[in-house]
Amino acid sequence: MKSFLTQESTACRVPLHVLSIGTLPFFIILMSTLLAGCATNSAKIYAQQNEAAQLRQEAEEKAPTPDNKGMYLGLIRQMQAQGMYFASLAHIDAYEQQNGSTPESQRLRADALRETMQSAAAEAAYRKLLNSPEASAAWHGLGLMAAQSGDYKGAATALREAAKREPTNPVMLSDLGYAMLRDGDIAAARVPLAQAAELAPDNRKMIGNLALFLLVSGDPGKARAVMDKANLSAEGRATVYQLAAEIGQQQPVVVATQDSAGSAKAIAKRSAVTAGTKADSVPSPATPFQSMLDRFGNGG
Repeated sequence: MKSFLTQESTACRVPLHVLSIGTLPFFIILMSTLLAGCATNSAKIYAQQNEAAQLRQEAEEKAPTPDNKGMYLGLIRQMQAQGMYFASLAHIDAYEQQNGSTPESQRLRADALRETMQSAAAEAAYRKLLNSPEASAAWHGLGLMAAQSGDYKGAATALREAAKREPTNPVMLSDLGYAMLRDGDIAAARVPLAQAAELAPDNRKMIGNLALFLLVSGDPGKARAVMDKANLSAEGRATVYQLAAEIGQQQPVVVATQDSAGSAKAIAKRSAVTAGTKADSVPSPATPFQSMLDRFGNGG
């Protein structure tokens, strides 16, 4: 078969040398264009790859590494949240060997010492932090230690210092109110317990302490309604009633009253919690009432 370059047209026969000479520049231009296009595409691909590599490198440099200080402290906090306080002490040693001691690592150490019943060392560690950025946590730890030893008056004093430094911390407020209840000072306990319940409405511990306050202040109906609204478990309710009975049996409680002139005064009276516990042993329908719990909706 003849090449298309040598085929005759209906008009005339075109000499081969004419076609060759005429088409050669066209092919040169075409090939140059193709080669230039390939070079341009290659340059673009290379630039894109180089940019992607730079972005990956920057991301890797910003990503936390296993020896990152914040990441390591986060690991220690997670261990303590899981109750692994002995193991956390070992990791605090390792952290401080690598990065030096910091107020936060010292506070984590003090918490671990307290939880592992190394009371003297824990107290010393907390007291070293009273003038540091971890002062509120240190006062909180000292308050918990005092409560563990049965010194609820000392616990309330320390926890008051903690709450003064972190006035919106519901854990510190709730622990302060509980210590005041155990010390018999119901009038003082009302405000921090109510604040804690409103700041953390889904926390069953906060709601339990609020119900405890209502019981020892002589209002078992409201206490039961609070626990109903928070869906407090049977075990949680039993604990609340048990604590209320202990408080009522151990000492008189201080409540706020008003005399005929309308002025407030504090009087001491023996709590009637034990009798109330018997009456509430079989749950009855909650008495409707308007309280701070109604304002913030259903608790967890």
